[in-house]
Amino acid sequence: MKNLVLAAAIGLSSTQALACPLSDSLATRYGISFAGFSTAVPESAAPDTTHGGPYVRVRMPDAGSVVADGFHHTIVMDRSTKKVWILRTGGFVGVYQWYGPVDAVDPALDDCRLEPTDRISQDFPRAKLHPTNNHG
Repeated sequence: MKNLVLAAAIGLSSTQALACPLSDSLATRYGISFAGFSTAVPESAAPDTTHGGPYVRVRMPDAGSVVADGFHHTIVMDRSTKKVWILRTGGFVGVYQWYGPVDAVDPALDDCRLEPTDRISQDFPRAKLHPTNNHG
């Protein structure tokens, strides 16, 4: 029984240790959290994915967030240029705003939970810029 408990504890700690280098490096660089950004990121339109380039989509984990009306962030990275766009959704008033492109700090996708990319353009329409003040 002790071995089973020890194995379960090791398994849980090792899954918590797995981290996505792409999202972790962006979170560290720009201070991305449920509260927004601590370092300003330029607002932009959605990335143009209609040409079917090598895009990848990663949902940033809401680590430690117990705030129901906090922001959620999704990363879209062009694998060929290593440029990243960040979609911010949620919040108290329900924002839907794109930021970027910025350079991927660490473009590695090891241990990242990738989301389907076959419908990026449909899921993330090219939103027009609108004035907001949601820089964190």
